[in-house]
Amino acid sequence: MEVAAKRSRAAGGSAPDRLSALPDDLRRRVLSFLSSRQSVRTTVLSKQWVDLWRSVPAINLYSLEFERERKRNNALRKMNDFTSKFLMLHNTECLDVFGLHIPSYIRYYHPRLDVHRWIPRGIKYQPLVIEIYAHQSVIPCLGSAFHRLKKLDLSDLSLDHSFSERLNSGCPVLEDLVLDGCSNEFAGGIQSDTLKNLVVNYCRSDVAVALVVRAPSSISVMDDCQFGVSQKGQTILVGSLFNVTSLTLEGFGATAFLDKELDNFPTFDDLRTLSLMRCPSSKSDVQKFKALGRFLQKSPNLEKLTMQHFWYSEGTERKALKCDQPFLETVRPVVGPIEFPVLENLRNLFLNKCDLRDDFRILRHLLQSSPNLETLTVWCCELPEGPAEGKGKAKSRSLNLVCCQCNKLKSTEIIYKKGGKVQELVNFLLDISHSAPENKMTLAKV
Repeated sequence: MEVAAKRSRAAGGSAPDRLSALPDDLRRRVLSFLSSRQSVRTTVLSKQWVDLWRSVPAINLYSLEFERERKRNNALRKMNDFTSKFLMLHNTECLDVFGLHIPSYIRYYHPRLDVHRWIPRGIKYQPLVIEIYAHQSVIPCLGSAFHRLKKLDLSDLSLDHSFSERLNSGCPVLEDLVLDGCSNEFAGGIQSDTLKNLVVNYCRSDVAVALVVRAPSSISVMDDCQFGVSQKGQTILVGSLFNVTSLTLEGFGATAFLDKELDNFPTFDDLRTLSLMRCPSSKSDVQKFKALGRFLQKSPNLEKLTMQHFWYSEGTERKALKCDQPFLETVRPVVGPIEFPVLENLRNLFLNKCDLRDDFRILRHLLQSSPNLETLTVWCCELPEGPAEGKGKAKSRSLNLVCCQCNKLKSTEIIYKKGGKVQELVNFLLDISHSAPENKMTLAKV
């Protein structure tokens, strides 16, 4: 297009303005992918763009766009003036997106930002998506302003005692809820018949009552929750998700699964997909194994299991012999006697960056419990030391292979790190796959 424009000017003509010739609705759609500041800057293009930004169905306000100013106070003042004027002059019936991103350090340097006015102004347009990152701000109650809301993404906000009530009664079509680093001061639970995705990440609360989620058939992601001061709160939180179909847990302690309180909740009969990331996070390896077995017992219809960073080598701080400086000694896990439930419905097993150096014990236990397994993926796991590639076949140290009869195994994929000793893992899997003639094993190095 630029070459054509140069040729046109060289011939004495002017380059056609194809963008301005587009319909207004289409140009508004294009501007909705830009930040609000960038959208306003399009007014210099031509007369057709002068007032177009006022009716763009998306508001995206980013404080970082003003960080290039030499003096921080000038940058913050410009941001404050621009945002206030933009929201005052913007005029549309409804919004698709309202986004406000102001990191906590910005609020620290400029505590008088008019954030308490900006948030209600943006929510007034009844957006489909709300994304707010504004330290210690609150979400106001604006009647029916949330009746179209499908996604609510809140970071670093203070959620008061009435938040759960407004969420449960004022968001009839909410599908996605993200609470990241928020201060949760509401005692009630989250109840929704429409919620499909839930992320709770590094939230904190002084409320004694744990967060309870009631969201039929929802996909729930719980990431490093910090509700209350005990693991019992995590137990109640996990137990309240008994009716979900897909669940990802990260950073939960082993005691959260071993607490007797979990028995008071129904079995996870609807759970089909489970992902455990750094979970359980207990330093006791035996506790980890027991916690995993117990949670699997409550998931009888599980079809896909993903485990990431399970039993990665722990470090124990000890004093060096000839100096006072502490050092980390690698402690390899030891699996205690524990029975895993038989997972009749498990079809897919994915181990990602797990520690398999203890003679593949965690893998063996899972295979022994999965008679109908069809696909197995081992991705960049820590492997036992063995001979280098191309220097002979290692003798497998694994025992009790008779119980690992995965007759229906069809695909085994091993992705290993460059320099990794993968031969023993291959030998182990070949030993247990003799009874699975359809199994296709592939290896890839990363």
